[in-house]
Amino acid sequence: MPIVGTAGHVDHGKSTLVEALTGRDPDRWATEKERGLTIDLGFAWADLGTGDLVGFVDVPGHERFIKNMLAGVGGFDIALFVVAADEGWMPQSEEHLAVLDLLGVQHGVMALTRIDLADAELIELARADIEAHAVDTVAEGWPIVEVSAVAGTGVGDLRTALAAALESAGPTRDLGSPVLWIDRSFVVAGSGVVVTGTLVGGSIAAEDRLEAFPGGPVRVRSLQSHEQSKIEVGPGNRVAANLTGVEREELARGTVLAPPGFGVATRRVLVRILLPPRPTVDLSDRSAYHVHLGTATVPAGLRFIGDRYAIATLERPLPMVTGDRFILRDTGRRSVTGGGIVLDPSPVRRPSIGDAAPLEEAIALGPDAVATALVAVHGSIDESLLRSATGGGTPHGVVSAGDRFFSPDTAAGRVATAVQLVEAFHAEHPLRPGMPTSSLASQLTVDRRQLTALVDESGGLLIDDGATIRAEEFEPRLSDADEDEWAEARATLSATLAVPRASQLGLSDEVLHAVVRRGDLVQIEGDLVYLPEQIDQVDRYLVGVDEPFTVSEFREALGLSRRQAVPLLEWLDRNGRTVRDGNLRTVRRNVRRRPA
Repeated sequence: MPIVGTAGHVDHGKSTLVEALTGRDPDRWATEKERGLTIDLGFAWADLGTGDLVGFVDVPGHERFIKNMLAGVGGFDIALFVVAADEGWMPQSEEHLAVLDLLGVQHGVMALTRIDLADAELIELARADIEAHAVDTVAEGWPIVEVSAVAGTGVGDLRTALAAALESAGPTRDLGSPVLWIDRSFVVAGSGVVVTGTLVGGSIAAEDRLEAFPGGPVRVRSLQSHEQSKIEVGPGNRVAANLTGVEREELARGTVLAPPGFGVATRRVLVRILLPPRPTVDLSDRSAYHVHLGTATVPAGLRFIGDRYAIATLERPLPMVTGDRFILRDTGRRSVTGGGIVLDPSPVRRPSIGDAAPLEEAIALGPDAVATALVAVHGSIDESLLRSATGGGTPHGVVSAGDRFFSPDTAAGRVATAVQLVEAFHAEHPLRPGMPTSSLASQLTVDRRQLTALVDESGGLLIDDGATIRAEEFEPRLSDADEDEWAEARATLSATLAVPRASQLGLSDEVLHAVVRRGDLVQIEGDLVYLPEQIDQVDRYLVGVDEPFTVSEFREALGLSRRQAVPLLEWLDRNGRTVRDGNLRTVRRNVRRRPA
């Protein structure tokens, strides 16, 4: 069900016209009826003659209630812009047209009302006035329909024009991510909390679980649309949702309902600044503003980047998606002075025009293009943040690394840095198999999964060996001096099973680790090492040993000290050669005798 929203100066007959079109008075409050003045948003619906229901959102026209007007205008499919023939174009006519232009409401109808109170000349002057003010705005070319809601003149023509405008606007797009900015909340006896709003972006259904911001998780108990119970409601409809898991006080106007993870709750946002068709004041860093997004209103300041872009800093967070449009109202003048488009709800520390321009261009191409542009601007970005910022966009031509995306340039830079770090490590530690994976990941500020993806991007320049990363051509080799050092240590070890401590062999740590890795030495525990043939000697002893045997029997038979015997037996246990039962051991038969 598409939404028609009213706009226009106070007392030009918007509510009366909605009632004439729908048979329903959109003014909800007794005060409004007593004063004959719309104060808050009103709602109605009707069939315009096409067989389909159309929703109407009626907004107040008085300048004192512009905040309420802005809370209702965000969900319009088309506008019903009302100008009284007996008064013509007025200040709020200009302000309301500026709002429609800044929000990009492209389709609508101009209703020239109260023609029963104006003569032909006055009507013609008012028509010319409308046409002149519509030039270079979204309203240029909108049909102008003369109508009297009181006499009923032209009401049928207005229905036809509105139906044609809705046809031109086309169906509301379903992007798969429902967003409901709450404009009312109340409690129904026996049911609980009910909220209303105009649904955009996607469908919601009974039993859906959503997030309220601010607030928390909620469950949709039931739904209505225009007083009809629904199992599911699609975008472009007025919705009343009965919620559980939340109190009414948590769901004031300005709260938004959306799927978990949709939108970035942010106070700092990169925006494209938009000016009304006929600006009345200059926007500057020195002024204070209110940002109107959806039904929310938040004080904010601006820091301009050139004359087109700015960083908006909000007093409290709002959930935003790239492409969201908002209105700027000057705090001092309390008037609409501009608007904008969200480019990046989580911008880099010092964004530039070069960051902003590609994002602005990508918005017209859709969420996937925006996602690709955001990756390029950030260099790398968390997948969850990217999904939230784009409403589910998927980047193309980027490097996916775990839960993070890298732009090609950033990935190439990280790979080049990784190669340099690994090669430097090889130069400093020529006998080690490679740079510890955890150390490389830390220096690149990535996690293990991201490092794996970057190594894959190296085109074979780097090899992932699990615990270490090495260069493709690298192979640890002992120098001639190292080999001589090892030969002396080997001779010392081979003389007896009662071997000295490893630290007494005269080997550097690098050489010791290298000969252990290549299998020339078996490290039993810390400072205790044996030659492979010495392990074979122990195996031969075990073949004929009387079982069970004790540590003392083992130690005395092989001439070992307790320092050597206990760790050696524990190593034999771990490697499946022996089985311990209290203080006794037996030999496990039919096992490989040489350690893997």
